[in-house]
Amino acid sequence: MTPAITLYAGLTNMPPGLARLRELLKLKLRASLQRRETRVWLQLLNSHPVFPELLRAYPRMMHKVYRHYLSKTLSCSQRVALLVDHYRFILQQGWGKLMVDAAHQPVLLGSVPGKSGELYHLHLTSLSRMDREGEMVLQLVHGGEMLYAVVFTFFGCRTRAPMELGVRIGCLQGPKGEESLRRVREATRDLHGMRPKFLMLRLVRQLAWEHGCRNMILVGNDNRTVHHSAKKYGRLMADYDSVWQELGARQRGDGDFDLPCENLPPLMLEEIASKKRSEARKRHELTVAMSASLCSGLDNHSVASALPGVAPAANDSLHQLAPAAAVA
Repeated sequence: MTPAITLYAGLTNMPPGLARLRELLKLKLRASLQRRETRVWLQLLNSHPVFPELLRAYPRMMHKVYRHYLSKTLSCSQRVALLVDHYRFILQQGWGKLMVDAAHQPVLLGSVPGKSGELYHLHLTSLSRMDREGEMVLQLVHGGEMLYAVVFTFFGCRTRAPMELGVRIGCLQGPKGEESLRRVREATRDLHGMRPKFLMLRLVRQLAWEHGCRNMILVGNDNRTVHHSAKKYGRLMADYDSVWQELGARQRGDGDFDLPCENLPPLMLEEIASKKRSEARKRHELTVAMSASLCSGLDNHSVASALPGVAPAANDSLHQLAPAAAVA
């Protein structure tokens, strides 16, 4: 029988000493302040064999519900509710093993050639250094280097009955270094004028739509979970608000943004100037090919898994912890 997961699982890779003791005391203090949330969190982590494997790959997963996650607007109970929703969905899709594999190293999901014939690869990672911004990291890789990444988590929208799925985006990251702007410009030309950041957002939006999601929540500038550390160390913060507004998203009262999920609309060539139609058609075809490659890659990594309910008791507690508008 597999030993039950406890708070100590968050200290697996820490050697004995003052640092380990300090982390243990912090965990115990947070758990005592958030008893009900901690109970639901541990019920989830003990509900399926995939969670011990995830914790072995990334012990700090244990700390996730006690820190800002996805958006600074979320309370501890809302974070737990969101994570329960996400992992129920992941296990229902058969992506549990994929998440474990992606926690160890990037998993190739698919590849599509650009105008030049060079390949653009889609990689998935999980529980990475961006784990405060979401559970799944979709990367666009070109020439062996990451070009763009989008970090997202699935959730259940409790403002609607029956409960409706949605997806939250907590990070959109481009390349780093002096050559980053040049690389993005070259990739945009090679992708028939499709900017990489909008391609990544379109892919997540399409993926979410095809799996029953009808709403996206996009983190606002002021609600980013890494805002303080980025300012502290002088890293340039991308202006997310302007990106979301360019997509047509609506700002919410809490500072985040709403954007409906939608199927990729058909290309209306008659609405495009004749000299631009060829490039628009190729851009549309590339987006369709990328989306198909992503979905096919996920399907290929899907492993049928009997769901032991992800702890019905945890789900019952979840409804008590998360008020009607908790996550949505």
